[in-house]
Amino acid sequence: MSLVAEFSTLLVPPDKRVARWTEAAFDRFVESAFDVLDEDGFVATMHNRELADLSLTRIDSVGHGRKRVTRSQRQVARAAEDFMLVSIQLEGGCRVIQGHREALLSPGQFAIYDSTRPYELVLEQDYQQAVLRVPRATLLSRLGGDDLTALAVAAEVLPARMLNQMVRAACEAGVPLSPAQSADVAEGVLSVLTGGLRSLQGEAGAAPRAGARQIERIKAHVAANLGNPQLTVGQIALSLGLSVSYLHKLFRAEGTTLERWIWASRLAACRRALRDPRWSARTITDIAFSFGFSDAAHFSRSFQRRFAITPRAWRQAGDA
Repeated sequence: MSLVAEFSTLLVPPDKRVARWTEAAFDRFVESAFDVLDEDGFVATMHNRELADLSLTRIDSVGHGRKRVTRSQRQVARAAEDFMLVSIQLEGGCRVIQGHREALLSPGQFAIYDSTRPYELVLEQDYQQAVLRVPRATLLSRLGGDDLTALAVAAEVLPARMLNQMVRAACEAGVPLSPAQSADVAEGVLSVLTGGLRSLQGEAGAAPRAGARQIERIKAHVAANLGNPQLTVGQIALSLGLSVSYLHKLFRAEGTTLERWIWASRLAACRRALRDPRWSARTITDIAFSFGFSDAAHFSRSFQRRFAITPRAWRQAGDA
């Protein structure tokens, strides 16, 4: 039988909600860490359904302000799980970050991420999301060797629209399915999922190999010029002899924007420097200014929003 189950933090005392949610998510998906801005106001519910070897969960979450989910390299190393996870955004928004990519999901969009590598999810507001857990080998056998993680599938493509409707119906239906029915529904879900992911393959295949080289060239230019607070898309285009529209097109295929990638690169560089002994004599403000920030307060707010910890606390934790 394909049974529906539910877990809600409403049944848990406020001071234990995050811990219990973390345990429930570990049981349902893979081991990960949770950071919730407002723990006392955090209310979330899971609606679960098994579909053959797929696990489908709809998450409704309110009152948290910001929620950050991370899977570290240490958690990956000690795990036996081998899954691909699919976040299908139903309401609200989500950032899916893996490797050097960041997908910005709005309602109707979805993205996949690999449980055998570190990843991060950032949810800034109340949201509703369906999460599909798929055996990694099952999905890769359909997609081949393409790495399509942390790339947003557009809400407008037909497979994305179909997947959205299917997961809503599967999570809301309370009637159990027979094993044969469950297998049939799972096959349908996998088919529309891979159909949507193939739309990303089509984009990648249409782009000339020179496009990948240009992206690496752009990223190298950004890395070499992070200390320049005037680094902009226009300046990069001028320096490399490319059009601004072409730069935007290249980074759309990366699932992000060039502006956001520059911002993330600056914050990541500061984060590394704050733990690097070679920078230990430099102040936090000096480090921030060395990587292109021009306002210490803005840097501190941006760092805390991005990593859920202040720059000072991050540096001190590394010295402990």
